Amino acid sequence: MLVGQYTRLYTMIIGAIFAAVLFVVPPHARAEISADNSTAVIFVYQRVGEDSVAQSNISLEQFKEHITELTKGSYSVLPLPKIINALKNGDTLPPHTIGLTFDGAYQATLANAAPLLEDAKLPFTVFFASDMADGGNPAHMNWNQIKKLKKDPLVSLGILPAAYAHMPSQTSEQNSTLINKAIAKYRDVLGEEPAFFSYPYGEYNTALKKQLAGYNFKGVFGQQSGVIYPHSDFLALPRFTMTDDYGDLDRFVLTANAAPLPVSEVVPEDTVLAQNPPIIGFTVAPGISNLSKLSCFGSGLGKLKLARIGGGRIEMRPEQPFVDRRTRINCTLPNDVIMPGEARSWRWFGMLLIAPSVEEDSGEDSAENPEEPEENQ
Repeated sequence: MLVGQYTRLYTMIIGAIFAAVLFVVPPHARAEISADNSTAVIFVYQRVGEDSVAQSNISLEQFKEHITELTKGSYSVLPLPKIINALKNGDTLPPHTIGLTFDGAYQATLANAAPLLEDAKLPFTVFFASDMADGGNPAHMNWNQIKKLKKDPLVSLGILPAAYAHMPSQTSEQNSTLINKAIAKYRDVLGEEPAFFSYPYGEYNTALKKQLAGYNFKGVFGQQSGVIYPHSDFLALPRFTMTDDYGDLDRFVLTANAAPLPVSEVVPEDTVLAQNPPIIGFTVAPGISNLSKLSCFGSGLGKLKLARIGGGRIEMRPEQPFVDRRTRINCTLPNDVIMPGEARSWRWFGMLLIAPSVEEDSGEDSAENPEEPEENQ
């Protein structure tokens, strides 16, 4: 039922996107938005070619289409460390920079995805949980396989906590135990400190972000939609989730060409909801025009009614309580600027909000349920 809601919403959004009127402005106008000077789209996959786990899987056929698009299109697929270092150091990234990540270190990643990426010479990053690598689950890579991956120049590694957990629902002491265990095991086995961390299920809250700020991670990643740029929150970096339901080629191309929608003064301040439904709001950065064309959608909610308050302030007041543990809010805006010979890009800002009173409905993999799409006119 939920997948059906997603599919209807996706169809509605895509139809609205292609109904937009395109226009061209001079190339120099692109530089007017500082957030556009250096950007990257990061994709996250979980299982590849494991059709029996539909919610977190992308078919091998769809994944091959992504690889073909990346190799034949005008993209620069770069290692995640290079992307993050460039953004932090103020270096300019090539246009259409892409990063590829895989959460969970599944055997299917090793068997199905890695050979295709190797053949295409595309770099990628694998996030793993140390307890799984210890042999806790045969669906995941073991340490010998991870050590072999580490020797591959195309591969970089990152960590999840030692065990999959809904971290915002745990105490800081419980989370410290899982983080510290994962770091220590990585150090002991691989001889260095991990540079990247991924939140299980994309779930985090303000307290957890503050906790992770005390570590030396270069980047911490969620599963909310969006494009990273130098002023992104490096303790909650967005990624576009690719699965069967949201991994068709049209959506892949759409998100691969997305631009940032820089916002501030986001509410609710914490992703874990104190009230359900929440008041949702943000202020769009100066220089972003045509806010009348901004659209926001919520998973299971459809298109949301926006209040444009002035000064770039946008607010939403959903009428119905969120019925899923994770609700994704995606706000998109057609880019003012389109370069000659390029398709329209869409500015994108996403949130993942957590209703803690709602039980997880389908086990571990429900967390990798894709996000919601997308935009509109």
